[in-house]
Amino acid sequence: MKTFEQIAAGVDVMPLLLELQRQPELWDKNPCRLSKRGPHHETQDIFLRYKDERPHIESGDWSGFSAEHIPTWYASIDRLPTARQICFDLMARVRGEMLGGVFLYKVGPGKQIYPHRDPGWHPEFFDKFNVCVKSNEATAFEYPDDGEAFVQQRGDVHWFRNDVRHQIINRGQDDHIVLTVCIRLDRGARVPWSPEGWTMDGSR
Repeated sequence: MKTFEQIAAGVDVMPLLLELQRQPELWDKNPCRLSKRGPHHETQDIFLRYKDERPHIESGDWSGFSAEHIPTWYASIDRLPTARQICFDLMARVRGEMLGGVFLYKVGPGKQIYPHRDPGWHPEFFDKFNVCVKSNEATAFEYPDDGEAFVQQRGDVHWFRNDVRHQIINRGQDDHIVLTVCIRLDRGARVPWSPEGWTMDGSR
């Protein structure tokens, strides 16, 4: 069973990294992934697109936040315009039919995302892509049950499965920052993936 595939390299993510460095206050505004009981509690994140959170903010009830929905942009995307461009470039390249959730996450040195699977309609409906914004050679996205793992360099893009148990451990000295983009693919079209990867402008 294939759990990941590198589909791009050399994407220019430096503008996004600079936008993040200038606006540290954007991190950790949404509580849904950061519960102390969950696998992501050692991370930081920025939600850019997902279910409309306003009804949950007003009611204080987040129990239905992961229910089926049509995604909407959050205000944070207007302060990170490079992320929007990366999303639509990736959508075009893989022939996406619908853009799903989009978020950034950061795993600091010595931190980790604990082993888990992501259940529910969202992982089943959308394919997942990780765009590496910053990382180090000592950080890996790991599938502990089969011993597979991949290490990302800045600008790498990987398709990956998150319905299989996975984890991330930052054993390095630098932050591991990733833009995760969820895309519903055109199941009738051949997606031009290559092990050699491709750049977002289509060049090899």
